[in-house]
Amino acid sequence: MSKFSIIISEHFKLLFRPVIINAFVYYDGDKRIRHENWGDDINYYFLREIIIRPLVLLNRTSLAFRLKLRNFLVIGSTIDMLCYAHTEVWGAGIIDGSKPLMVKPIKVHAVRGPLTRKKLLAEGVECPEIYGDPALLIPFYYRPNKQKCYKYGIISHVSNQASLANLHLNGKYISECADVRIINLGQYIHWHDIIDQVCECEVILSSSLHGLIIAEAYHVPNVWIEFGKPLIGGHFKFHDFFLSIHRDREKPIFIDGMEIPLTQIENEMANWEQGNINLKPLLQACPFKLRKTKYSI
Repeated sequence: MSKFSIIISEHFKLLFRPVIINAFVYYDGDKRIRHENWGDDINYYFLREIIIRPLVLLNRTSLAFRLKLRNFLVIGSTIDMLCYAHTEVWGAGIIDGSKPLMVKPIKVHAVRGPLTRKKLLAEGVECPEIYGDPALLIPFYYRPNKQKCYKYGIISHVSNQASLANLHLNGKYISECADVRIINLGQYIHWHDIIDQVCECEVILSSSLHGLIIAEAYHVPNVWIEFGKPLIGGHFKFHDFFLSIHRDREKPIFIDGMEIPLTQIENEMANWEQGNINLKPLLQACPFKLRKTKYSI
């Protein structure tokens, strides 16, 4: 084989070698992605649209485990839950800053926010000062043309979806309010559906971090709410994200009962400002080649 042929062969191997994504994404009995948590699922749906090379989920290939292949944590609070010896990080975060890491990533290209970076540095892991949840990049590839149809969009974390069943607004069940849309992160057909629904609302009330992230990404005013007990890791991941966009918030509005506290919501909205983050360093730090964005950054 000539030197030129060898170069061409190696080029194609590099081009079509799959990118292995490590995420909480699972398949059903028909080998289709189970729609359980949109914030996790976009590790497959969004990333496979923008990564030039094929995408493979780590939990779908036992060979990758056995060979200890290079894999990536991208979207989600997964560094302290899914990290392996050959895991690299591009944009992921830590869920609980109070506990030591069981396994440390081999390389960090970028992280969700400064709290994650501080924790990694304290654990002896080198971490550049490059921030951003990669879900913030979605608007540079997809921009729906949607009219505002609802005053409020309510998004709960998948673990407390049942909390919405008896929730009231102005004395009415929210399911009966024409100006309220319940956005369920576990129920969608196409992954764009959640984005479309967010963009149809004037204000997003969310106990899900990725509900808030997508609202910020599409410049939809949003309020951080909480039902019952705090999620795993408490408020760490929320402050981590808010600090990355230079708009930290003191605490969520706690909904303990059946009525949405509109006065508190309105007061929060009166102080809301759009977050700000330069996403170019995040793109430049990406360890695999991405398709060109459709819209300028």
